[in-house]
Amino acid sequence: MEFETIKYEKEDGFVVVTLNRPKSLNALNVKMWNELDQAMTQFVADNESKVIIYTGAPRPDGRPCFCAGADLKEMSGFQSEGGQVVPGPVWTPVNQFWQMRQPKQAMVPTLENICWCPKITMAAIDGICTAGGIELSLSCDLIVASETAQISDMHLKNLGWVGGAAANANMSWRVGVSKALELCLTGDVIDGNEAHRIGLANRVFPPDKMLDGAKELASKIAQGRLAGIIMTKATCRSVEDMGRAASWHYCDDAFMTLQNEPDSADFGATAWVKGREK
Repeated sequence: MEFETIKYEKEDGFVVVTLNRPKSLNALNVKMWNELDQAMTQFVADNESKVIIYTGAPRPDGRPCFCAGADLKEMSGFQSEGGQVVPGPVWTPVNQFWQMRQPKQAMVPTLENICWCPKITMAAIDGICTAGGIELSLSCDLIVASETAQISDMHLKNLGWVGGAAANANMSWRVGVSKALELCLTGDVIDGNEAHRIGLANRVFPPDKMLDGAKELASKIAQGRLAGIIMTKATCRSVEDMGRAASWHYCDDAFMTLQNEPDSADFGATAWVKGREK
């Protein structure tokens, strides 16, 4: 599939999606929202790809840039919205198990679909990342950042708004309520090292190593069984909206569901012992 505002590049076990409007600091316009939806549909339907990495094209002068937010020129006339993601064609017990947790669509379904994608989503940040850029990043499961990243949430500072894609809530999940309040209230810019220190970023790399580091992490994750990756995501994230007892039993249900997957004979204790005996 050809895209105008993004690049979609499939590698071994993962996909890299590059926001590609460099003259506009990769601002999210309606065309890009729609293409991000199409890219997600393509990714979810592809059982060979287990991780999707979002990154940004550099500015025309070569300086790095992730995303400066929504296209405010476009938004001055109307509110940008994403489209709907169509699930992949094959729904196994594991996919159905994950789908049970997906809530009603929110105001920015494109980013919510990234959050609720059953596979692993990752943001790889260098340069400016604010407003819609931080919303996209916080919608992902994992964040890696360059030491020179410029990460902020300037919704309140610049527009008097809060993020429409649960930026404040997602920031609080990542770094705790007090630190989230500080960042959202002040609009302060932090670099990759600080993002890593406070738990916003999983890993931090030198600028020239950042995307390679993200790909290495994605490749490592992609070595795992797809159904197991989906269930690991589901069970780890269950603590965000369940009590301890409920999440405990949810994990038990996940374990039993995995036993009914079509590829279950290739995994588990018996398969492991046979592999060791070879």
